Amino acid sequence: MAEKLKILIAEDRSEDRRLLRKMLESMSYNVQEAVDGQEGLDMARLHKPDLIISDALMPRMDGFRFLRNIKKDKDLKDIFFIFYSAVYAGNKDEKLALSLGARAFIEKPTEPAVFIEKLKSIIQNLKLKKEAEPVELIDREEEYLKSYSDIVATKLEEKVVELENINESLQQQIIKRKQAEEALQKAHDELERRVAERTSELTQANIKLQELDRLKYMFIANMSHELRTPLNSIIGFTGIILMGMAGEIAEEQRKQLTMVKNSANHLLALINDVIDVSKIEAGKVELAIGEFDLSALVREVEESFKTNAAEKGLKLLLKMPEKLVIKSDERRTKQVIMNFVSNAVKFTDKGEIEIKAAKKDGRAEILVRDTGIGIRKKDLKKLFKAFSRIQVEGTPMREGTGLGLYLSKRIADLLGGNIQTKSEFGKGSVFTFRLPLL
Repeated sequence: MAEKLKILIAEDRSEDRRLLRKMLESMSYNVQEAVDGQEGLDMARLHKPDLIISDALMPRMDGFRFLRNIKKDKDLKDIFFIFYSAVYAGNKDEKLALSLGARAFIEKPTEPAVFIEKLKSIIQNLKLKKEAEPVELIDREEEYLKSYSDIVATKLEEKVVELENINESLQQQIIKRKQAEEALQKAHDELERRVAERTSELTQANIKLQELDRLKYMFIANMSHELRTPLNSIIGFTGIILMGMAGEIAEEQRKQLTMVKNSANHLLALINDVIDVSKIEAGKVELAIGEFDLSALVREVEESFKTNAAEKGLKLLLKMPEKLVIKSDERRTKQVIMNFVSNAVKFTDKGEIEIKAAKKDGRAEILVRDTGIGIRKKDLKKLFKAFSRIQVEGTPMREGTGLGLYLSKRIADLLGGNIQTKSEFGKGSVFTFRLPLL
């Protein structure tokens, strides 16, 4: 009988350790736990594992230093090492992890089924002793220290500056708003004598209110980030129970747990949308421009909605070349297409959804067509407004945040592209996203 694969978990949060252990033991792996990188390093030297799964930020020794020490040890350097962690400094986290020799960087929170599929792929490479994708590795200690300090400094500086700015701006705006209200009240009392002055003061007050709105988005972004951690546990443990890893459950329990999980996913989507809105409104969106295969990306999107479409009896049709390479922000491009297909599935009760990708007039064009309920002409102008949700008489209100198409339009603008919409009420809609090829 083949020996069980040995996997070492390094994670300071007990809930996340328990979640990982549940998933790994369900796959019949031998699991060991460490509460930080230092304990993980000691355990690896005593009981050499086949694979290490580590968080990034931990007390005593974090994940990056843990990985660095593993790769410097001649007896441990060939161990497969992957990160399962929240992102703290944008794409710098993943970039540093891969440059230190990690095999993958999986971002929290991730659905248990998705995590398990990714892990199976990594373990398959381990069993085949497959070499990692070529990455420029950090060798010199000073290079590592510089990259590592950039990660830590970025997070600390961001938090300090953000909190200081919010505090200072809120104090200033409270004073200024109070002054504006007093001025407006005085202008009201002397309306006939000071019409011109009141108009000027109202204009200034409007500018200040816009600034308050910007600060509101900054505050929401900061607080929303802190909500992700408990959501990870909610989504993870309900997913484990629904997958039967914790034992059999009754049908009514499955129904109730599915409602909990769906609500948690909806809340996570809302948080992500709110964070994106706050970043866009504050002008802090960082684009990661690079070449990627648009056809492969569209196939990923189609795979994500296969189950939902099948449950509604909908056909998902793809029409595109085998490969279509463009240069843009892959994650943001996928976000726009996901929003289009999500709406198509949501508002289509029968028929089909077609996704096309092609080169046209020197640009890449992605088209999503559905046979859904369509949109009245008078409602088309509301589509790309924040928190706008269109209600069709005689149909139930569909679940959503009202931010998807607003974000899609803003992202398209940032990428130098555009979005066009055609719709016929009762027959369906067509959303077209065009962006530069290179």
